[in-house]
Amino acid sequence: MKALRLDYAEFGAGQPLLLLLGFGMGHEDAIELGYAAAMKNRCRLICVSPRGHGTSPAPGEVSAYGLEAIVSDIAQALDGLQVEKTAVWGYSLGAKLALGLAAWHPQRVERMLLGGFETQSDFSPETDIVLEALRQGGEAWRDLWRRLMPVPAGMAERLAAADRKALQALRLAEKEWPDMGSLLGQCEMPVALYAADRCFARANMAALAEAHGLACAILPGCDHFSLLAEPARVAAAVNEQIVVLQETERKP
Repeated sequence: MKALRLDYAEFGAGQPLLLLLGFGMGHEDAIELGYAAAMKNRCRLICVSPRGHGTSPAPGEVSAYGLEAIVSDIAQALDGLQVEKTAVWGYSLGAKLALGLAAWHPQRVERMLLGGFETQSDFSPETDIVLEALRQGGEAWRDLWRRLMPVPAGMAERLAAADRKALQALRLAEKEWPDMGSLLGQCEMPVALYAADRCFARANMAALAEAHGLACAILPGCDHFSLLAEPARVAAAVNEQIVVLQETERKP
C-alpha cells in the first residue's frame, strides 16, 4: 500500500525526537496535554498523527492498518522533514509503532524509549472495551477517556469527532500485529523501557526488560492513563533515560 501523507507538528531545535503517543491520540493532543511545552527546549520535538488519527488520512478497511504500512507513513513524514535519523519516544500504541519503525526502517532510528505496551493485543472483539465504546458513538468514546484520565477540552472535542470506523479498523488490525518481543529482539539500537507502577502492561514490560537485558524505569503513584496527563514528570524521566541511552552508545 502506498504511504499516506501524515499531519504533524514540530517544536524546538536541536537533535530530533519523534514522539508517538497512544491509540486515538493525534499530534494536537500531544500539544494540548503539554508534551510540546515540556520538551521543546530540550530537542527538536516531532509529533505526528498516524493514519486514522487526527486529520491524517483515515482508511476504513482493516487491511489498511498493518504495522508495516503505518510505519511507512511515518518514515515518509521523516523524509519530508529531512530527518535522516531520530531518537524515538513511544508510549502505548506509539511504542508498538516505534518498534515497527525500528524493524522496517532501522536506519531511521538512533535510540528508543518505550513505555506502557504489551507484547500482543489479546482481546475479544465482542467484549473489548475500546471497540464497544467506538461502536456506541463519539460521545461514548470521549466519555471512556474521561473515566480514565483528565481530558482537556480540545482533546474531548476531537475524541467525540474522531473517525470511529478508522479506529475500529486499527484496533482489529492491531490484534494481528507481530509479537512486540520479537521485534524488540531485532533492535540493534539502544532501547530503554518505562511504565507506570499500576500500568496494565507493567509485568509484561518487566519480563521484556529481563529477557533482553534492558532497563525498565517504574514511575510510582500512577496508572497507564493518568501518566499521560503528567507530561512534565514523564519528560523528566524521558530526559534522564535519554542520557542513559547516550552513555550506552558511547561504550565500546
